[in-house]
Amino acid sequence: MTGNLDPHTMVQCAAYRPKDYVEDPNSRSRGGPTLDPPFQVVVHPDAVFVADLHAHLATCEIIGFLGGKWDEASKTLYIQAAFPCRSLEIEGDDGSTDVEMDPGSEIELRGIIENAQLEVVGWYHSHPAFAPDPSVRDIENQTSYQQLFQRPNASKETLEPFVGLIVGTYDTRRSTPVSLFRYFHTRGEKVSGGALREIYMPYELLPGRRHFRSVLRDEEREKTRFFPIHSCPRT
Repeated sequence: MTGNLDPHTMVQCAAYRPKDYVEDPNSRSRGGPTLDPPFQVVVHPDAVFVADLHAHLATCEIIGFLGGKWDEASKTLYIQAAFPCRSLEIEGDDGSTDVEMDPGSEIELRGIIENAQLEVVGWYHSHPAFAPDPSVRDIENQTSYQQLFQRPNASKETLEPFVGLIVGTYDTRRSTPVSLFRYFHTRGEKVSGGALREIYMPYELLPGRRHFRSVLRDEEREKTRFFPIHSCPRT
């Protein structure tokens, strides 16, 4: 989904059918979700806590990676930890609606995740003052990440189990201060309009919660205390 759209245009995620969905042949209602999720997502509460805390440390957008494991047998993506990353400072941009990961920080962070014997299974960023719906740019970034982290021997038709998380924090239009969390991925869809082409649409993934043993050794946890976790351009 690119074209001539403003990169900040928000796009509502499409929905998958619920896990235990049973179609009623006698139902007269039509037009609901028709696709099953390609995999399940299970999230450790610690990952949610760290991403939420990180998002509340700044009024600009923040960014980081999600570490975890993929279980091929059960088609389940386990998100076990969030790893804050330094953002790239862009001249003239206050970071309120855009964020990019600092390349050097990204390399360092991927090493930390690998040392924790986890895999990079997703990324997260915040929407400080607006809804946690993906923008056109978020959709492009998510699609790029799914291609970048494509697993060896995976076919082009395979939907890479890699998710994006958007944390909504300070939206004043909401009645409560509780953060909103939206997990999503993208999938290509064929559309016609002159010539047949493929666009990538965001689909929401509804996670389950599960407790795990600690995924970081003490020495690895100590390293993360000194890692820069956000960078807001000065105005």
